[in-house]
Amino acid sequence: MNLAAVARLSLTVAALWGWAAGIATSADYKPAGESPTAEDYVAHIGGKATIVESGDLLLGGHRAACGVRPVVLDPALDDFAAAYDGFIILNPRKLEGLPPAVSLWIYSHECGHQFKGPDEDEADCFAVQRGRRQGWLTPAGVEQICNFISPSQGDIMHFSGPQRCQTVRRCFGDKGQF
Repeated sequence: MNLAAVARLSLTVAALWGWAAGIATSADYKPAGESPTAEDYVAHIGGKATIVESGDLLLGGHRAACGVRPVVLDPALDDFAAAYDGFIILNPRKLEGLPPAVSLWIYSHECGHQFKGPDEDEADCFAVQRGRRQGWLTPAGVEQICNFISPSQGDIMHFSGPQRCQTVRRCFGDKGQF
């Protein structure tokens, strides 16, 4: 693991710890040592967030599931999606209007964190491999994903869009990696 990956991992762990600590201050939080659940998240943020059980989510006409993990639909989430140990969070407002391949890739990227951990390249590759295996990702879909991510300058957690696009293309062509 290179220094940049260690820094991203450290910040991810710190951010998740801070979020869990925020939940810990609420009266309905679980005892120490237990991870917050999707229900804890919804109770903590309030608003219009809802929980979709595993296997009940439809994205772009495809049923999406990440093992037994539920999805929280949070229209106030400040990003397209996020992952927390045991559940995925999607912002339906931000996903609305995206091509199916892009919305499924975003969801599958977050699912990748459930299985592969915090590494963003691993999650990108997991999503691409999954899409190719499940038949919803085609070469045209890869280009839609690249068009979606290419403008991104990157941030503390993610490489720049062009770098991620290279990963997406490489992983789409590598049939045995994941």
